[in-house]
Amino acid sequence: MHLEKAMTIGIGILVVLIGAVAVFGHGWMAPADAAARKNPLPRDAATLEQGRTIYAEHCAECHGNSGRGDGPKASRTWPAPANLTIAVSHSPGDIAWKIETGRGEMPAFREKLSMPEIWAVTHWIRTFKR
Repeated sequence: MHLEKAMTIGIGILVVLIGAVAVFGHGWMAPADAAARKNPLPRDAATLEQGRTIYAEHCAECHGNSGRGDGPKASRTWPAPANLTIAVSHSPGDIAWKIETGRGEMPAFREKLSMPEIWAVTHWIRTFKR
């Protein structure tokens, strides 16, 4: 009887901890060397348009058109898509690394996009407002 109660309590604590991590802090940060990278592309109209187009094709269905994590597929993914309006406070290198490596249901886009395309999307994401 004591073992069952202890296991029930242990499972309950585990569920609470997993929920807290999911809700309060994704802890998903690029390694320091990747985060320190600078975007090599100019932030001009052509690059922003390229980033917008790529984002619309590959990202909006989960992250939403305005980057708030509210795209049509958002409710069916784990972890939930990030609200990218917060990502503007992250370094360009951190954002690019996350696009490159992916996580959970978000694919590693280094397999699908060139680095210039990833950097263009990074510029576009940094246009989102809170």
